[in-house]
Amino acid sequence: MNVSRRALATLTVVFALTTALSSGCGSSNPLGGGEISGDLRSVVVGSADFPESKIIAEIYAQTLEANGFTVGRQFGIGSRETYIPAVQDHSIDLIPEYTGNLLQYFDPGTDVTTPDGVLLALFRALPGDLSILNPSPAEDKDTVAVTAQTAQRWNLTTIADLAAHSPDVKFGAPSEFLNRSEGLPGLNQAYGLDIPESNFVAISDGGGPATVRALTDGTVTAANIFSTSPAIAQNDLVVLEDPKNNFLAANVVPLVSSQKKSDDLKTVLDAVSAALTTEDLIAMNTETSGNSGINPDEAARKWVQDKGFDEPLLP
Repeated sequence: MNVSRRALATLTVVFALTTALSSGCGSSNPLGGGEISGDLRSVVVGSADFPESKIIAEIYAQTLEANGFTVGRQFGIGSRETYIPAVQDHSIDLIPEYTGNLLQYFDPGTDVTTPDGVLLALFRALPGDLSILNPSPAEDKDTVAVTAQTAQRWNLTTIADLAAHSPDVKFGAPSEFLNRSEGLPGLNQAYGLDIPESNFVAISDGGGPATVRALTDGTVTAANIFSTSPAIAQNDLVVLEDPKNNFLAANVVPLVSSQKKSDDLKTVLDAVSAALTTEDLIAMNTETSGNSGINPDEAARKWVQDKGFDEPLLP
């Protein structure tokens, strides 16, 4: 699902209004906080603790460096509950995010599902000290995945089909999934998938190798795995359909401290976002997976060079 050009154009106006009207909010200080630099050409780029976030963060960092920015890196910070306060505390200035997930963080009760609706609601929900730039057509959604054997045995196509087997399901996901609105509470409300806490297995690798291994060896029956994970094809996993859109549209989008948002930063990162595709994410995730995979910074460098972003975009 892509964000329409028409919506992106109109949202520029919405952004200007909401930034002016919104008020900042307080936050915790997970990385010790930082003093914001008045130099708009100096930024600290952060990432969450899964490879795709590190890859995109490196793409941002390397492209900004090619355009004369001084860039610090603070990667592998952790979950959204940790890194959003880090942006607000100026421990970092910029981090890759996903539109739907970010909206549900700030507005757990949201009922929008389409890319355009999610984006409009996100602009309204963001506090004034945070800004987003133009989202990318690249999308990486949360999914509920099972093995092909489980799908065949229980004749599973949708998440609703899995709900009929709730007592027998052990569910693997990051610990936050237990209480997030789009996690187990949302799956229960939307589909009746009722997983007791005793059948929830917390696996803190963001749907990575440990989660996949738990799914394929039978430790868990179903798991939260991102839609761009190469493990889906590599392990013949089945992603269950989500017709009620419990998991919202999740286009990649730069989240930046409003005090660090500049025309130059926007010009550079909007160009990156426009060029990034879902297929690119899958390819780079595949390149970095497994023991023989390359490092996220290498995958990012290859993409940056292939797209010509190792040359300056700014005059």
